[in-house]
Amino acid sequence: MSERAPTGTHSSEASFTERRRSWQRAYRAQLQRTRMKRAAGSRALRQRIAQEAAPVTTAWANGRAWVNDHSKLTYPVIGVVVIAIAALLPLLGDFVDLPTELEQATSGSVLARVMLFALFALGLNVVVGFAGLLDLGYVAFWLMGSYTAAILTGAQSYSRQIQGGASFGDVQEPEFQMWMWLILFIALGVAVLTGIALGSPTLRLRGDYLAIVTLGFGEILRITANNLTGVTGGPRGVTSIPHPAIQVGDVEIIWGTLLDTKYYWLLLGLVVLWIIAIRMLDQSRIGRAWVAIREDEVAAASMGVPVVRMKLAAFAIGACTAGVGGVIYAEQVNFINPPTFSLIQSILILAMVVLGGMGSITGSIVGAAALVIIPDALLRGQDEYRFFLFGLVLVVVMIFRPQGLVPSKRRKAELVGGEGDSPLAEA
Repeated sequence: MSERAPTGTHSSEASFTERRRSWQRAYRAQLQRTRMKRAAGSRALRQRIAQEAAPVTTAWANGRAWVNDHSKLTYPVIGVVVIAIAALLPLLGDFVDLPTELEQATSGSVLARVMLFALFALGLNVVVGFAGLLDLGYVAFWLMGSYTAAILTGAQSYSRQIQGGASFGDVQEPEFQMWMWLILFIALGVAVLTGIALGSPTLRLRGDYLAIVTLGFGEILRITANNLTGVTGGPRGVTSIPHPAIQVGDVEIIWGTLLDTKYYWLLLGLVVLWIIAIRMLDQSRIGRAWVAIREDEVAAASMGVPVVRMKLAAFAIGACTAGVGGVIYAEQVNFINPPTFSLIQSILILAMVVLGGMGSITGSIVGAAALVIIPDALLRGQDEYRFFLFGLVLVVVMIFRPQGLVPSKRRKAELVGGEGDSPLAEA
């Protein structure tokens, strides 16, 4: 027979357990009181700030209401003012003494790069933000535009002869002719056809499967360009792509090296034109079809939306901006080769769209500006920690602003809920 534990032992254990539970209850109660006290203090502080800022917020709300009520007049005026300010940014250092970092951020070369990637981000935003299609091969359309310019300007033929052993004196270096401005439209058409060729067999896929196929498509084009030495120059690339120029009568405007500010103004004009086109598309039947497909593809198809055709339109329309941007890029840098169009470029452009806010036109531009200016200008002096700080900024933004820096109304309502009495449908 086993011996029984003394009665006093059971009594002491029960007493200790009861005291421990009592301490735990007291701790939880104290923790709850502390949280409630902090919450009450936070509410009181917010109410006080709201009361102090009431005149400003009321005036701001009234101003916004007035602007919206007179949108036919105010929106164009605001647009013209914003474009004028943007056009004058490269000249800011001529009038004001700027810090070194800000001077680099507003230089013509950095701003031209911002506008180039803003053009790419706006195009990819049509595919990812409006239609909800994950595209990881967007750089393929950039490649097609750049190589279209390289071939049609004669730079590819010139580079092939030089690489074949001809001396520079025996081969005439290509020069820009006025008809070469038509290359922008030719590259646009080539990129659209490439988008249709990609979309036709793949757009019945969804989600990760579509992303993998588009990623593979971009890599196939890059590897093909690397192997077609007779057409693309192979790994050695194409050099001496002529800079653009306008020569009409006495008017002569010649774009120069990579640092020429005129590239920024040219790309700014293309971005403005594309913003107008996107807004018109977004407010059309095509834009509403994209929203329906993004929200629920099955429901959209059951309601009669031509899903495959609308997806194909999104790919084609998004691709055309990359084709045009690729022409300007090739003529600006004067040299291209296949490693330029790597997968990391597609991921970078996608990061711009997500960081700025999917479905937001302003967000795409802000995201492009952030991901170009932060590493290229503001963190250039921190070589050892440059990419670490760059990644840290991205992580912090994604934690505290998952909807993006400048989200669209619909995206913001989906993630953080609508404000006031504004219904989701209105967004």
